[in-house]
Amino acid sequence: MIALLLGRFHALTRAQAELVASLAQEVNIDRIICVVTSADHTGTRRNPLDAETREAILRPVLASTGKRFDLVRVADIPDDACWVAHVRQAVGAATYLELSPEETLLVSANRDVQALFAAAGYQLAPSQTPGLTPTELIQRIVDGQPWEAEAAPSTVEIYRARGVPALLHEIFGETIRTDDGELASTRDFATYGAQMDASLAQKIDDLVPWVRPPCIVDKGCGTGKLLVELSRRFPGASLVGVDLSREFLRRSDENTYAGGDVQLLQGDAADQQLPDGTADSIIFSSIMHEIYSYSGYDLGRVARAVQSAARELRASGRILIRDGLSPGTRPVLLSLLDAETAARFDRFAREFKHGLGAPHERVDERVDKPVVRLSAHLANEFLCKKDYVKNWDIEVHEEYGAHTLDGWRALLEASDFVVRKLDGYVNEWIRDHRYRDHVLLTELDGRAFWPATNAVVVAEKR
Repeated sequence: MIALLLGRFHALTRAQAELVASLAQEVNIDRIICVVTSADHTGTRRNPLDAETREAILRPVLASTGKRFDLVRVADIPDDACWVAHVRQAVGAATYLELSPEETLLVSANRDVQALFAAAGYQLAPSQTPGLTPTELIQRIVDGQPWEAEAAPSTVEIYRARGVPALLHEIFGETIRTDDGELASTRDFATYGAQMDASLAQKIDDLVPWVRPPCIVDKGCGTGKLLVELSRRFPGASLVGVDLSREFLRRSDENTYAGGDVQLLQGDAADQQLPDGTADSIIFSSIMHEIYSYSGYDLGRVARAVQSAARELRASGRILIRDGLSPGTRPVLLSLLDAETAARFDRFAREFKHGLGAPHERVDERVDKPVVRLSAHLANEFLCKKDYVKNWDIEVHEEYGAHTLDGWRALLEASDFVVRKLDGYVNEWIRDHRYRDHVLLTELDGRAFWPATNAVVVAEKR
């Protein structure tokens, strides 16, 4: 029977080494195949060490069993459903062996891997070990804590000989800063985070096709859910999340910890965080309007964010912006179709932008269904935020449409970018569940329309 050991193996703990050594006593095991996964990735938090270094850590422990063994490198793939077949194919190509479920015993502590192989009919060996996990061992090194007593002798030897602790410190680098930098102390983070995450599927559809790895930066990362999805779709990428809010960074850290390939930085999304020419993709998802709104409605701050990204990106690197969109300032008619919506518009018209308000003219004084004349921009601002009641006192002061499409094009081209995609669209769910039957927006000639709920802008650095 074959014992199949499967893992990333960036460290081998003492307990893991003892587990491998115990295979010497298993009379039914006549061969060991050790698969090093993510073998094509190195230099990231998730995969800091190259495959050759990982194999050097494993080789003495495997040899101590006295059994024949093979070390097989397996590259990452994004589709978990194909993982078992992918491993079998790689092992077959390297050893000419068929890993049949009947003659293979899986030794892995990864529950997802266990589930995939169990579903394919494989036998699972008990693999729980005491002490630290490899990830925890590496974190001890990064934190400057004692670690050698928990590590396998081969890990200690290779780490010392190859300067691995210094490499880990360089890769893991800066973590969350301790300074508090909340945008608004009264924000309901649970509600606000849920609102952000509710649109995650659409964000993925809009942004992922344009993302270029390996270094992907999410500015204004919030809860970190987008980073998790990017990690799944771009295995081996180096991911960086930036947020001004320490509370959101804490939540993001909880959501992204398992991936191990995410670096979190506290900072203003408008400022430069990465060295010049180091990023391949920088994402601003639902954050540009906050950069604008929390700087006193200063478009210069939005320009600063774009220019900072231009410095951080490599040549041909991409900036991806998904946010609200201004439809311009032409006059339109807004019909308020129920009493609750009409009352909320009155409040919006008084309170918007810290009391600057929303200038308008009533053209139909009916109490039940009033009609007002105002700019398309202000009408859209009301539509965008009329249903965010829980965080109203914050949302009413944010201006979602910082730019029109033409405004985005002009800014990007002036910042040394070539625009690849420039589009606004109406989210059908929002139209059908929040707009329709509550409001009606028409041009002055009577033609009804719905303003774009989202803009997707993609540009490449020259």
